[in-house]
Amino acid sequence: MEVNNSTANRILIIGCPGSGKSTLATQIAQIGNIPLVHLDSIQWIDNETNTSQAVFDAKLKEEIQKDQWVIDGNYGRTMELRMKRAEMVIWLDFPRSICLYRILKRYVKNKGKKNPHGNPDRLYFSFLRFVWNYKKENDSRIEALRGRFQDQLLFIHIRSGKELRKFINNFETRCEL
Repeated sequence: MEVNNSTANRILIIGCPGSGKSTLATQIAQIGNIPLVHLDSIQWIDNETNTSQAVFDAKLKEEIQKDQWVIDGNYGRTMELRMKRAEMVIWLDFPRSICLYRILKRYVKNKGKKNPHGNPDRLYFSFLRFVWNYKKENDSRIEALRGRFQDQLLFIHIRSGKELRKFINNFETRCEL
């Protein structure tokens, strides 16, 4: 994990579903007093309906033009667009077993409750397959984007809970200065 003492104003959090993107984004937004944008809140109108791609893209472009934000979410189609504006990217790269466990735990815990980020409270086999195959289908693209934007942004690759706790502690310390 790479750590830098600078504080970023535009932070992108990526990773497999269940890796803790929304939880970390909420923590960073609160610690740094930075506006929070959940991509799922832009994507989902309700438990059944997505926005159109054009509406999603327009809302996303509006958000990323702002001076400060923490954005969490995958949406690989727009990852490059978000990285172009980001100052820091945090890649939560946990084992799929942890991600699947967290997804199942979240599903059981929140069954029947409205998800605050807008995404459905259902589990589909296709979604679980996406999580299972996430690393195989996404890591090389993320690494390519990392290489492409390495000179313009701080890229933090977190692979364990210990590294995540260290990052949060360092972030809190930087924000207190």
